[in-house]
Amino acid sequence: MFVTNRQAEAKGSQVMLEPGHQGWHFVQQHLMSPWFHTTIARCEDGLEILDVVFVDSLQALTSLLELTEVGVQVKSVQLVSPGWLNGSGDWRMERLLEVARSPDGASLRYTLIDGRHYYFPEAQLGSSATFSELVFRCRQDEGA
Repeated sequence: MFVTNRQAEAKGSQVMLEPGHQGWHFVQQHLMSPWFHTTIARCEDGLEILDVVFVDSLQALTSLLELTEVGVQVKSVQLVSPGWLNGSGDWRMERLLEVARSPDGASLRYTLIDGRHYYFPEAQLGSSATFSELVFRCRQDEGA
């Protein structure tokens, strides 16, 4: 979950925002867990409008993907992973190809566009681990 601080609110931004929206200069995440940087497109008055959506969980990503039925198209999904998960010691943002779940639902396998895999919640899994339930897959028209 992302959290905000009232001091980070962009005061006076309401004139630029849609009704019910608020502007923030920054958001926080207290957990060192992966999240998704998602680019979506919507059509307004014949123009394609691109928005970036920070998605805090796979469940929320699945909900966002269901919005495609109401005129929202997902252009790209990038995995934002902490260093303990990607092995670099620092945060990385990389194009996501797919997410698969283990049969018991306890583990996820993130497959990046270049074929590398990250596993969550354990960064390393034995070679016998299987991931049979496909939860998300990048469509061919979502640029690589």
